[in-house]
Amino acid sequence: MKKNIILSLLILVFGAICFYSGISLNTLKVNDGYFLEQGYSFKTPVWAQTDELGVTAFLNEEEDNGENPFKSYVFIVKDKLEGRSFEQYIEYIKTQVQNSSQSMEVIEEKDDGNSHVVFVKTTQDDVNYIIGMSFVKGLSDTCFIVSLNTIESSFELTKPVFEETYRSFTLR
Repeated sequence: MKKNIILSLLILVFGAICFYSGISLNTLKVNDGYFLEQGYSFKTPVWAQTDELGVTAFLNEEEDNGENPFKSYVFIVKDKLEGRSFEQYIEYIKTQVQNSSQSMEVIEEKDDGNSHVVFVKTTQDDVNYIIGMSFVKGLSDTCFIVSLNTIESSFELTKPVFEETYRSFTLR
């Protein structure tokens, strides 16, 4: 009888630990200014989290662009390399972006720590936009992209937020 009670308590405690660990590992959460996700973490941008743009997206709600309601945002995407090398994948994405519009042009490209960063400028409805993409090689056949979308006139204010986010991105 005493063994059954102890065994039941151990099973209950073990189940509670597994349940808590499962929630901690499989759901996005903030911990000391960092978002922790299964497989990676990154410093939380100072912007508001928004589900409208995806699970790991942040919107600059404080941004004032006058007549244009566009708000800058940062988001994170996980993708498969699908047999490409990391370098081939980056070239593939750059080609896809450039082919999506005649007004797309790569304005800056650099290696920055553990990531490869590309900035693209585009014009739509007479408004200039900057798209920043930081590519981080994942495990096996994966790649993570930390991306920034902003109006060119806001770029100098939003670039430090983007840089802090992609530079803090860490595989776990």
